[in-house]
Amino acid sequence: MRDRASLNERQRDAVICFWYDAEMQNGGHSAYFDSDPIAAPEEAESAIRRIGGDAIADNFRKAAETGASGDWEETDSAYFAFLPSLPDLLMDHVALHADEILNR
Repeated sequence: MRDRASLNERQRDAVICFWYDAEMQNGGHSAYFDSDPIAAPEEAESAIRRIGGDAIADNFRKAAETGASGDWEETDSAYFAFLPSLPDLLMDHVALHADEILNR
């Protein structure tokens, strides 16, 4: 729970992606967008892309754009169907950049 300003870019990306997935597991895009997201939509989309989740980022953008209607059934279903999943991509990202992310 460090101040995000004290994190390097790889650490911020990991935190943003972890937070997004945690909220998705908690209730989908409704849970994510109705909570107090830790990142602006553009920053979250970029973080997802940087860890290798282009299709997930496209789905995130679609959810952000349709958010006013609150109709997230399609984007929620799509999120849970992606393979590799965001947690899988995040684990690979952390393993690949462990020294930088974990400050070893």
